[in-house]
Amino acid sequence: MEEAINAHRPPQVTFRCDGCGALAAGSFSRGGNWLKPQSWFERSDKDGAQLACSRACIDKVAKDSGKTGCVLPI
Repeated sequence: MEEAINAHRPPQVTFRCDGCGALAAGSFSRGGNWLKPQSWFERSDKDGAQLACSRACIDKVAKDSGKTGCVLPI
């Protein structure tokens, strides 16, 4: 099964944090899509998605975008 998934995997996708600009490789899902790094945070709305690599970057993205920076507790 893993071989079948890897046979059709598109090139690696890199995600960029909207807070600090950090880059990280995405995770390939079994559904055939690239997903943000698992430990990153994402908020999507009518303006698109905002990505943050840490809670500190969530605050920076919120301040820069004028949006709320809420995060569910872990």
